Amino acid sequence: MRKIILISTLLGVIGIIVLLFVKTYQSAVEKKQTEQRQQHLPSVTLVAMDSTLFSLPISAKPTIIFYFDPHCEHCQNEAKELKKQAQIFQDVRLLWLSTERLWVLRAFEKEYELQKAFSSLTIAQISPQDADKQFGFRTVPTILIYDDQGNLAKKYVGETKMEAIVKHIK
Repeated sequence: MRKIILISTLLGVIGIIVLLFVKTYQSAVEKKQTEQRQQHLPSVTLVAMDSTLFSLPISAKPTIIFYFDPHCEHCQNEAKELKKQAQIFQDVRLLWLSTERLWVLRAFEKEYELQKAFSSLTIAQISPQDADKQFGFRTVPTILIYDDQGNLAKKYVGETKMEAIVKHIK
């Protein structure tokens, strides 16, 4: 009887170790695939503030994606700083993407008036699945800067000074 218990326990431990190894490997593969997808501006479907769907096409000008949460203090600081430097970003497509509900995004826009300050700025909702799978977004704010060909030029995670962002759009 003791042998059976010992063998069962040993097989259980080996099974758990194998399962953990497989899960770790799968996670690493998924992370690498997301990083590869991130290298070129992916085409995803977004929901505009007027509830219409649109795709994220490649633009003939640089694109900066701000992944944000309207309640995030760092994201709010980024919005304030961006508005102060509106002239610098006039030739750049700016996308502020969030998984928040549309009414929350509308309230954010009402408070910060980013779309009024920038003709090429869009605030939109992205599904949590696309945020994770297509861009690997896990932290707010995250900023992805793409060149005019849709290639990733720089990625910032966390609050970032506008001067650092400006370096990559010139």
